[in-house]
Amino acid sequence: MIVVARYSELESTTKNKLHSYITGEFGHIPIVNQTEWAMPDWTIIYYENNQIATFYNVVEREIAIDGTLYKTGGINNVITPKAFRGKGYASKTLKQTPQLLFDDLGCDMGLLLCAEDLVPFYERLDWFTVDCPVYFEQSSGVKLWKAQTMLLTQKWKIRPQMIELNGLPW
Repeated sequence: MIVVARYSELESTTKNKLHSYITGEFGHIPIVNQTEWAMPDWTIIYYENNQIATFYNVVEREIAIDGTLYKTGGINNVITPKAFRGKGYASKTLKQTPQLLFDDLGCDMGLLLCAEDLVPFYERLDWFTVDCPVYFEQSSGVKLWKAQTMLLTQKWKIRPQMIELNGLPW
């Protein structure tokens, strides 16, 4: 069963469980620890036998691509707990992303910041990489994202020259 919920309305026990998965998966990665992250607007959870089998978050924001604003759904923290890996739950859940982003939320596109080794996984789900500077805000000033950036669009693959996230990364 897939549940889409406003992050702010999740029970604290669910938020704590998600946070423990996030810390376990990404807590040892320097860029994660050295970066301030945006609070999600939405959480998508796939439950198997009343347990969290996979989840991810969405941050809604207008970003600037080559100076034009686009309503964007930023995907973050796609995590499948170890006990549920290899069963296709993340793929199954992420296949619902276009409907969520484009139909339900009215976004122009999705944007994902990810590690190089995850690119093939997301490419199978119609995401594509972009090779341009991506800027994001931190309390210390504007920074340049140094890992991969991927987009999901409905009809066209754009090749931007510059992306500004207009806030904290997700």
